[in-house]
Amino acid sequence: MRTSSVGTRHRWLPVFVAGALTLLSGAARAADLGDVLVKKGLITPEELKQAQEEDKQKTAATESKVDAVLAKIPKWLDSISLFGDLRNRVEGFYGDNYHAETRYRVRARLGLNANVSDEVAATVRLASGDPNDPISTNQTLSNTFTRKPFNLDWAYMTIKPGKTFGLEPGWGQIVLGKFGLQVARESELIWDDDLSPEGASETLNLLENRDGFFRSFRLNALQWEVNEAATNNDSYILGGQAVLDTAIGSTATWSASFADYNFEGMNRVARTYLSPFAGKASPNNCTAAQLTKDPKSSCYAPNSSQNTSLANSNSVVLSGKDSVGNQEITGYVNGYNLINFGSELDFSNPVGLGIPAGVFGDVVYNTQADSHNSGVVIGLGAGKAGKDWYHDSLKNPGDWGASYYWEWVEKDAVVSLFSYSDFQYQQVNQFHNVAQKGSTNVTGSVIRFDYMLFPNFQLTAKSHFINALDPGIATGTNGKALGLIGNSSLARVQFDVLLKF
Repeated sequence: MRTSSVGTRHRWLPVFVAGALTLLSGAARAADLGDVLVKKGLITPEELKQAQEEDKQKTAATESKVDAVLAKIPKWLDSISLFGDLRNRVEGFYGDNYHAETRYRVRARLGLNANVSDEVAATVRLASGDPNDPISTNQTLSNTFTRKPFNLDWAYMTIKPGKTFGLEPGWGQIVLGKFGLQVARESELIWDDDLSPEGASETLNLLENRDGFFRSFRLNALQWEVNEAATNNDSYILGGQAVLDTAIGSTATWSASFADYNFEGMNRVARTYLSPFAGKASPNNCTAAQLTKDPKSSCYAPNSSQNTSLANSNSVVLSGKDSVGNQEITGYVNGYNLINFGSELDFSNPVGLGIPAGVFGDVVYNTQADSHNSGVVIGLGAGKAGKDWYHDSLKNPGDWGASYYWEWVEKDAVVSLFSYSDFQYQQVNQFHNVAQKGSTNVTGSVIRFDYMLFPNFQLTAKSHFINALDPGIATGTNGKALGLIGNSSLARVQFDVLLKF
C-alpha cells in the first residue's frame, strides 16, 4: 500500500526530478540528489529510474533538433568573423589668432573577415566620415541631427600561397583591392592612419627567428592607383620598403625601416581635383554682371571635379589670370619621390620601476624638390604598451601609456593629400577664417596620455601645439598665398573614448 500511495501522491515527482537533473551541471550531482530523494522516501527507485530515462530522452531530442539546425547552416559561415570600433571625440581649437571652437566627432567602423582557407581570405570594412576625404573617417556631429554617411573603407583579398604550390606557410602574402596601410610606420609623417590605398601590396618574409639578435627581416612592395585616366596618363604610387626587427636579449628591441615611395602623374591630380577652375578662358564662362561691367571679359569655367575636402598645402603652379583675376591650378611645382627612414628603440625596464619605455623617429626627404623638401618626427614614450608609442594601444584594464613627439615638415617634403590630417595650421585674420589645409609647412609638438578603463575600452587625451613653419609661403585652397598674420601657436586638444570589438 505504501508504494501505491506514494506513486499516487507523487505523480509529479518524475517531472520534478527531471527538471532538477536538467538544472544540475554534473551527472554525479544529479545522482546524489536522486539518492537523497529515495532515502527520504519521497520517491521510489523505480520513479527515479523513470525520471532519469525521461531526462535522457528529452536531452537526446533537444540535441537532435540542434544538430538538424546546425546541419542546415552553410559551413562557410564558420570562416566569418566580425570586428570594429567606435570612437567618440571632443575636440577644441585655441589660439591668439583663432576664435575658440569646440566640436564633437564620432568615428564608427564595422568590418568582416572571411578566412576561406589558409591561403585565401577576404576583408570588407565600412566606416563613417566624408567619402571625399581620404585621410579622415571622423564625422562631425552637426547639421540638425541629420543622418551621417557610412562608406566602403576596405574591400580586399589576402593571398598567401602555401601547400597548393608546395611552399612553406608564412613566406609572404599579396593584398589586392582597397586596404589599410601594408607598410611599417613610426608616425603619420607620410601616411595618415585612415588612408585606404587602392591597388596591390606584397610582403616577402626573408627571416623569422624567436631567438638571437636578428628576429625578422621582410620586404614590402606597393603599387597603388591614385587616379585612373582613359588617356593612359594614370596617377599612381610605386614603392618598396625593407624592415628589420632585432632583440638585445630581454633588455631591449630595435626596429628599423627604409623605404622609397615614387609618385607619378600627380600633376593630373592637381589639375583635376585641386583647381577651382578649369578649361580655356571664354566669355561664355562669365556671369551677366561681369559682361555688363566689361563686355570683353573672358573667364575660366568653374571646375566641377574639384574636391574641396582634399587637404593641399604643397606648392602648385598657377595659370595666368582671367579677366576677373581667377587662376587655374595646372600642377605641382615639384615631383615627389620620398626617401623614408624610420626607427624605434624600446627598453623593457630602463629605470628599474618595471615600466617599459622607448624612443622613435621618422625622417623623410623628397629627392624631386630643390628646397622645402625635408621632414622629421622625434618622440619618446613610456607605459604598458611596450612599443609603438605613437599609437599607444593598450591591452588590459589599468594599463596606461604616455608619449611626446616633435614634428617638423617642410612645404614639399611629403604629399599633403595623404599625410596626417590633424596636424594643420589655421587661424582667423581680420577678414575671414584661413586654414593651411594640409600637414606640410608646419612644426609643433604632440602630447598624449592613454588609459584602459575597461576591457577594450580606452581613454585618450591628446594635445597638438602647431605653428606654420613659414607663414610667407602658406598655401590656400585656391593655390594662392594664404596671407597668415603672425605665427602664434594653435592648440588642438582632443579627448577620445574608444571601444573596440
